[in-house]
Amino acid sequence: MKSLFKIILLALLLSTSIQTNLIAVEEKIIENKEEREKKLDTLSWYNWDNPKEHKVKIDRANAEIYILENEYYLKGPKDTNQYSWWTWGKSDSSDLIIYGTEYSVFIEYEDAGYVKLDDWKDVDAEQWINEMRTTAKTNAEIYKKQNLNYIKSMKWIYKPAVDEENNSANYSYEVTWNNNIRTMESKSIALAKSGYLTFTYVVPIEPDTDLVQHATISKEFANTTIFTEGSKYSDYKSGDKIAAVGIGGLVAGSLGVKALAKAGILAKFLPFLAKFWWIILAPIVAIFGFARKGSSSDVATTGTEGKPRRRKRKK
Repeated sequence: MKSLFKIILLALLLSTSIQTNLIAVEEKIIENKEEREKKLDTLSWYNWDNPKEHKVKIDRANAEIYILENEYYLKGPKDTNQYSWWTWGKSDSSDLIIYGTEYSVFIEYEDAGYVKLDDWKDVDAEQWINEMRTTAKTNAEIYKKQNLNYIKSMKWIYKPAVDEENNSANYSYEVTWNNNIRTMESKSIALAKSGYLTFTYVVPIEPDTDLVQHATISKEFANTTIFTEGSKYSDYKSGDKIAAVGIGGLVAGSLGVKALAKAGILAKFLPFLAKFWWIILAPIVAIFGFARKGSSSDVATTGTEGKPRRRKRKK
């Protein structure tokens, strides 16, 4: 009996070791551009060679994301995390990172339970942006000492809104950095029966950038997501797990603001907020995030005159 126990224990330890090795990454930033490009080329890039329109499944979300012919991507957890370490020296737990000609999209599933919509009536978008500005001002003093980019100003492009038809929430805002680089930061949250997918969309702002068009594309990532039967938001039934926060508290937490947060709720978002270090480094994302070979020109154009192509629902 003891021998059998030892065999089972060894098998479990071996299984754990194999799984650990599968997700192990080299936790360092590669400063040299040529060396970094060689390293990044060793990752598993999907839809780079022989690109085509197709769907990619996020298994733990029971969801499919539609991929355009001109988009390519990395699957998590190992490759998305390794990309992040080599590029920025930070960890990342995204299930999927999609790259288009002018944008990067970080997608992650949270198994949080069914998110109710009934607290949305208490949302005050102006209060939220003012609190974000106050936080940015405080953080600026810290980032200056660390020689990091910091935010000078921010404003809404699209105020937070709930799309009840598509069971999603969306917002988009413009950030001006200390070096006068401007970026658009957007987030969409697609709700499911047992949790939600978060889409974080980053794009640099140039003089001819169509902010409304990009904000619309950002929304479409969530709205073109297809959850399998039994996992859709509409599949909820009495007795299923309910999320700790409603959609208002969820969106507020994703912005790092205290509005709508009950005692202890904001603390639940601290790990979530910590992973979105990209808001500090968005200008770097704008430079390095759009093409694995170092230049956005390596990627096929997405429409006429290089403008991003609208994403449409595919079934």
